[in-house]
Amino acid sequence: MADVILFFASNADTMIATKALKDAGVTAKMIPKPASVNTSSNLCLSIDGGAEGAAVTAIKGANIALGGVVK
Repeated sequence: MADVILFFASNADTMIATKALKDAGVTAKMIPKPASVNTSSNLCLSIDGGAEGAAVTAIKGANIALGGVVK
């Protein structure tokens, strides 16, 4: 399945989300923010599209505000 990009309000949230996803068994790769994404953070996470549901659940469970998902 194609990768999806998760973005957050800050670089700190992106780093915290990376840990939350790792703890949930979701592999995430930190990447630079694409030009099409409107956020103040300059980092995003790329994950496999098949893991999107598990990723969103893990992020919500860690009380991290998800800025959005780009498919």
